[in-house]
Amino acid sequence: MSDVIIFAGGIDNTVEAEGMDRMNITWPGNQLELISQLSSLGKPVVVLQMGGGQVDSSSLKNNSNINSLIWGGYPGQSGGQAILDILTGARAPAGRLVTTQYPADYVFEFSQDDMSVRPNSSDGNPGQTYKWYTGTPVYEFGTGLFYTNFSISASPSNTSTTFNISDLLSIADPDYAYTDLVPFFNYTVTVTNTGSVASDYTAILFANTTNAGPAPYPNKWVAGFERLASIAPGASATLTIPVTVGNMVRYAESGDAVLYPGNYELGLNNEREAVVPVELVGGDEVVMHWPIAEQQVPPS
Repeated sequence: MSDVIIFAGGIDNTVEAEGMDRMNITWPGNQLELISQLSSLGKPVVVLQMGGGQVDSSSLKNNSNINSLIWGGYPGQSGGQAILDILTGARAPAGRLVTTQYPADYVFEFSQDDMSVRPNSSDGNPGQTYKWYTGTPVYEFGTGLFYTNFSISASPSNTSTTFNISDLLSIADPDYAYTDLVPFFNYTVTVTNTGSVASDYTAILFANTTNAGPAPYPNKWVAGFERLASIAPGASATLTIPVTVGNMVRYAESGDAVLYPGNYELGLNNEREAVVPVELVGGDEVVMHWPIAEQQVPPS
């Protein structure tokens, strides 16, 4: 008799590979039906989803008899041992989803030849990627759970901060060859393990704005990320993410990276914890011009 049911499935190189495009983003075959049957046996069920691309796991998410869903990807040579360590609790997970998981109908809402990432109501494109998708994802980019709980508190230094764009672009630092790489602000929070399991902590810092630059505005974009090593139960650690000029730019239709004046917010993870307002003042400034293509073959 088993104590726990572990279902290993998902997709593999027979379904997705270079030169082999999938026509849908559903679980292949009858896997979901089998998982549903397993979930009715009255035992804890762990679903291990393999594969590089994403599939719609709505039915798993909505099934209260499925206890956990682990995305394994293509983990490589030591991946089996790593997954075993997670399943047995030898190591605490701290990963975050690297894709946006869309509902299955997403691929039929608009032409998949449409490469525009911004939403367009005229052709039914709801937007693509976490930055522009206007629908409700099954799981958001950056989703991740731990075997413990963490509380986040902002540093006293994280107050509403105003920066002049011209001043930012005139910062010289011998350690950085390009202005857009120079940090100008440290986003700092205190992370406390309030649970009973020692665990790493991973964080994604997102930026967003509703008035800086031309509309439409992205939902948000990544402004930095960090990982703290094992934090013991009851212990706290300081998380600092340097924010650079390049982290705050938006891209014009020309492809130029532009720093726009306006109000921004920096918030941690999809939960938007410890939000810090940042204001940029001055005029629009191009941080980096999109390179103009030049004909390399002289005319005959």
